[in-house]
Amino acid sequence: MLSHVLPFYANTHSENSAFATQTTKFRESARSIIKKCVNCNSDDVVIFTGSGSTAAIHKTVDILQLRADNIRNQYVVFVSTSEHHSNILPWKETGVEFVQIPNNKQGLLDQNVLKTKLKYYREQIKKNIICTFSAASNVTGILADVDPISELVHEHEGLIFWDYAAAAPHVHINMNPSEKAAKDAVFISTHKFVGGPGAPGNSYKLFKKTDILTLLKLGLLIAKKKIFTNRVPSGPGGGTVNYVTRQAVEYTKDIETREEGGTPNILGSIRAGLVFILKHAIGHELIDDREKKLVDKFIQRFRDSETLLILGPLDIPRLAIFSFLIYVPSIGKYLHHNFVCSLLNDLFGIQVRSGCSCAGPYVLDLLEIDDKKADIYTRFITEDSSRQVDNHNLEIPQNSLMKPGFTRFNLSYFIDDEEVNYILDSIDFIAQNGWRFLPLYMYDSKTAIWHPRHLLRENHFIEVHQLETTTFQDGTIQETTSVPNSSQSFSRQLSLVSSSLSLTGGPLQQARVMCEKMPEHVYKHLNFLTDAPLAIPQNYKDLIWFIEPKEVVLELLIELGRKQQQAHTSPPFKPRYKTT
Repeated sequence: MLSHVLPFYANTHSENSAFATQTTKFRESARSIIKKCVNCNSDDVVIFTGSGSTAAIHKTVDILQLRADNIRNQYVVFVSTSEHHSNILPWKETGVEFVQIPNNKQGLLDQNVLKTKLKYYREQIKKNIICTFSAASNVTGILADVDPISELVHEHEGLIFWDYAAAAPHVHINMNPSEKAAKDAVFISTHKFVGGPGAPGNSYKLFKKTDILTLLKLGLLIAKKKIFTNRVPSGPGGGTVNYVTRQAVEYTKDIETREEGGTPNILGSIRAGLVFILKHAIGHELIDDREKKLVDKFIQRFRDSETLLILGPLDIPRLAIFSFLIYVPSIGKYLHHNFVCSLLNDLFGIQVRSGCSCAGPYVLDLLEIDDKKADIYTRFITEDSSRQVDNHNLEIPQNSLMKPGFTRFNLSYFIDDEEVNYILDSIDFIAQNGWRFLPLYMYDSKTAIWHPRHLLRENHFIEVHQLETTTFQDGTIQETTSVPNSSQSFSRQLSLVSSSLSLTGGPLQQARVMCEKMPEHVYKHLNFLTDAPLAIPQNYKDLIWFIEPKEVVLELLIELGRKQQQAHTSPPFKPRYKTT
């Protein structure tokens, strides 16, 4: 990109200069590469969109004109229970009839229910059917039976769309495996792919870490031409027309041109082509083999764990995407997912994600939270003041901490076994001992962010680069404030406990020492009197699912007391005589 693309950068809407011609050629080459990699035929088009799969789905909704009453009423949209919000909300907000297909006992989309619904809506209701399903869950990594489901939908004359946002970097995408199993559209987020070139090495050490480049965020809509029945492009503008006069406009008939109005994300489009080349060069067989080994490694280690609870079924095909809760049996609650995220960062430098991963309905199913409980939890986080009072006229305070969630991470196929083991060892440590670090943290009930106790909330992330401190003095880009590197920042995060100890070795060894010394540190150095109460009404205290720091303090002080008692097994003196 730096040496071959950027030096020739120009807008693609003009080809009368050398640079514009070269840039256009790069971008159209990327489109051709993507078509080849996903087995497109002459009936398929590739359209570059904006913000990931979300933009691709919005564009599809607009192309189908579902917001128009006369068209919307002719359609019904089927989704699965495991969809990302981006494959729910754009469809739902059109007002189109919306049907959710449940999972079967194995945790996969129930094809028997799907078949029944397809037959009912096609033969009795006489509606056009759109099925839009995720190829893999972004929460559990569970893979859908893509081809059999596509065939089933086509047997009932429906359209089948697949959201490949989570799956695309990991699996082979085949637009046309057969006539019956052909996909009518797929949605892809290219920023999730491995984003740069690398050198092959031994075993599965595929890339040097320094070779991985960040990919500009870009979505792809790959679809059959037959769905583009809209007279006006979904985003009319520059580049979509043959001409515009004072009285008339004529849009170009070329679908890929008319559906990419405005100056496109040129560099992102070109990089999208490059990452598909890279993925193709590695080979989906190798990626699939490595993913299966990573999944087996994680599940074998934690399948029977009493403290790390893996979400989703474990015995069906899945990607190396894992979501989990950490349970503390001695207290009977979970560690808050945002605390787990912070602790993995602060102790080990491991970046994970916490929350619901934009898949709320699926998360409710996975956590077995019924609608009644879900309604109560939403009242703690709503911004609608009318819902902050329950049915008994009791005020429910806003508290973002109450929103249930989990911790999610993935094991990428390009990292080596040493790094995989470090990640799993670190997660295992948190699963066993993470609760002991709770007293070092405080929470913010408005944001649900957990920060080290010795850092003021507003200073938690102050040691990061900020654009406001950037200047262009002396013709160069400079930052006026110095920011420590990540390792220095990590070492200071828990400085109150680490400064009093002689820590040696790697992060895991240091964490074990800190863990062992935690009771004494809590007793000598921490003051909890100023901690803000959680302030949950008495009627709802049973719904508090996470451990508060103060609950751990008592456990640690009891542990310290026992150690002190064991150190003094006899009094310093004994009387000479004793009665019998």
